[in-house]
Amino acid sequence: MRVPLLCVAEARPGVLAVSALRYLAGVALVLPAVPDPDPLKVLRGGLAWVLSIFAVYLFNGVTDVAEDRINGSGRPIARGRLAPRTAGVVAVAAGAASLVATAGLPHAMVWIIAANLVLGFLYSGPPWPLKDSCGGTVVVLCLSGLLSYLAGAVVADSAAIGLVADPATVGLVADPATVGLVADSVTEQLVAGAVAVGPVTVQLVVFAGAATCWMVLVGVPAKDLSDIPGDAAAGRRTLGVLLGERRARRVMVAAAVGVLAAFGLAVALLRVPLTAVLAVMAVGVVAVVLAGRMTGTQAGSEAGSGTGSDAGTLAAGKRTGSAGRGVRRRPYRAFMLTQHLLHITPLLTNIWP
Repeated sequence: MRVPLLCVAEARPGVLAVSALRYLAGVALVLPAVPDPDPLKVLRGGLAWVLSIFAVYLFNGVTDVAEDRINGSGRPIARGRLAPRTAGVVAVAAGAASLVATAGLPHAMVWIIAANLVLGFLYSGPPWPLKDSCGGTVVVLCLSGLLSYLAGAVVADSAAIGLVADPATVGLVADPATVGLVADSVTEQLVAGAVAVGPVTVQLVVFAGAATCWMVLVGVPAKDLSDIPGDAAAGRRTLGVLLGERRARRVMVAAAVGVLAAFGLAVALLRVPLTAVLAVMAVGVVAVVLAGRMTGTQAGSEAGSGTGSDAGTLAAGKRTGSAGRGVRRRPYRAFMLTQHLLHITPLLTNIWP
């Protein structure tokens, strides 16, 4: 069991857990329209999704060896406990297994899983890995994040997101008069179904948009703070490398506040039942802001220079090794904890109202 456990550690258990939560949130947010989804299909869909994420992150670890060692990462490949070739073989097997696991699920799941695997390869694989640029990272994370919620909604019931034309499949009376439309064609029936399940669709879209913005706009700069030395050595043009640690922290804080404000406005204007999620995000913003300020203060004291320059902070980070990395990872830990709670909240409120 040594190799599988090391592979799980390399793929980051926290990331695998939140990936599963994203999928389950997609399921939970369509429950008002689909009160009784097939539990076995939901479990198989979750397995397929998590296996694809496992394959993607394990492959990423294989391609990140040099910079992970510079950054002082404690993951198995960087420490020499797991051979990159072995991890690569396991990643390919996991990717194939994720596609096999879609058998018997809605056909759209095959394309969702395949698209996620392709995104993972484009992010880390040769010849031009998208992770080398800030823009490429944002695009991949956005698409992969949105696919996770779509996967959950599709497996729960494709009718819940307006993919089935017959309104009766989502528990509606198939009388056109009930929705004020004359459903004398397939197109009009589809419109009738989409209108009837509109509130569920809006709730899912608002949550998925807010959670994805949190992951990308806050999570990317938060993670970059601890990886600047290795990313710079690898020639990557990440936000932390381009702006420096101090400015990257400011962007992270501004993004956290901006995402919260936009989410709050959407909840108020569209009247979606996501108040509990909004409250969790508000607490998370405070945690990220405080962690970012603590990181900046610590880094400034370690730099030991009156200028407080980004170059001095970077040099201090290299001198302090794992201790400096631990300090710079505080905002990322606050971000990740908030991300987990954001996705647990709709599970609790929708499954056990």
